[in-house]
Amino acid sequence: MNEQAGGGQRVRLVVSWVVVSALLGYGVVQTVITAAKLFTH
Repeated sequence: MNEQAGGGQRVRLVVSWVVVSALLGYGVVQTVITAAKLFTH
């Protein structure tokens, strides 16, 4: 029982980290694109 609960927690932790990383990466990409547009124009 405990191992299954721990595994579920680990999966949830990994999923949350993936979501946070995706959001951060998306924000960085948007910032870079905006900066590139500003600098090129």
